[in-house]
Amino acid sequence: MHLDLPTVLLFLRVTARISAIFLASAFAAPALRQLWRSPITNWMADNRQRFTLLFALSHTFHLAGVAALISLVPGRFSTMSALPTFIFGGLGYALIYYAAVMAFSRRKNPELRDSKMQTAVLYILWTVFTLAFVLGIRNSVWIYAPLVTMMLLAWIVRLCARRASAIVATTGVAA
Repeated sequence: MHLDLPTVLLFLRVTARISAIFLASAFAAPALRQLWRSPITNWMADNRQRFTLLFALSHTFHLAGVAALISLVPGRFSTMSALPTFIFGGLGYALIYYAAVMAFSRRKNPELRDSKMQTAVLYILWTVFTLAFVLGIRNSVWIYAPLVTMMLLAWIVRLCARRASAIVATTGVAA
C-alpha cells in the first residue's frame, strides 16, 4: 500500500476527531447520568469504560498515522526542534494508556469511583484536545468550532454535576 502525505494528514485529522468524541463521552458520561437520568445517560455512564478504551484504540490508530507521517517526512522530525513534540506526545500517550488500563480494571468493578489521578488524567487529556481544537479554529471554523463546543459542553456538564452534588451535600448536612 502506498501512502501519500495528504492521505496521512487526513487520517490524522479523522482519528483525532473520532478520539475526541470518545474522550468527551467518557469525560461527561457520569455527570450526564447524575444530571439527567434517562436510558441513554444510564447507558453512557454504564459504558464509560468502553468509551475510554475506544478513545485509546482510536488514538493508537492516530499514533500509527503519526508514524506514517514521520516515515514520509523524516527530515521534519529529525531536528532538535521536534524533541518537545516527541516528549510531550509520548507523555500524552502514557496518560491515554494509563486511562485505558484504569478503564479496563474498572470493568471488573464498575461501582468504583475515579481516583484523583484518573480525574486529573481525564482533565489533562480534555485540555490538550480542547486547546488543539481552539487553535484549529483559525484554519477552519466550520470544523473546529463544533469540536470546541462539544468539549466545552462536556466540561460544563461536569461542572454542573459537581455543583449539584455540592448543593445536595450542603442541603443534606443542614437538614
